[in-house]
Amino acid sequence: MRLLGEHFSAGRLELAEYDERCRSAAAARFGSELDELFEDLPEPRPSRELSPAARRGAPPAGRIAIAVGAAAVLVALVLVARQFGLILLIPTLVIFWFAWRRG
Repeated sequence: MRLLGEHFSAGRLELAEYDERCRSAAAARFGSELDELFEDLPEPRPSRELSPAARRGAPPAGRIAIAVGAAAVLVALVLVARQFGLILLIPTLVIFWFAWRRG
């Protein structure tokens, strides 16, 4: 919407057209929908850089294994050991937390 505002300020869009394109931009779910809004406009256009969250991708297999192992140990501690398991719950969580952060 910021880029549409720049085109509006430069006089390339009328108010009604700017409003319509801003509504479309707000409703867009995919980058290709944004590209359509800028087809008839010169630069600036939206970049195709990925956000940091999108660049991260899936977690490594080691982290998934740690999460599954942590869940299994926690369930076993609570179900089998009852009160003793609850006492060990916090140190177990701390160990898994540090393994997850390092992994």
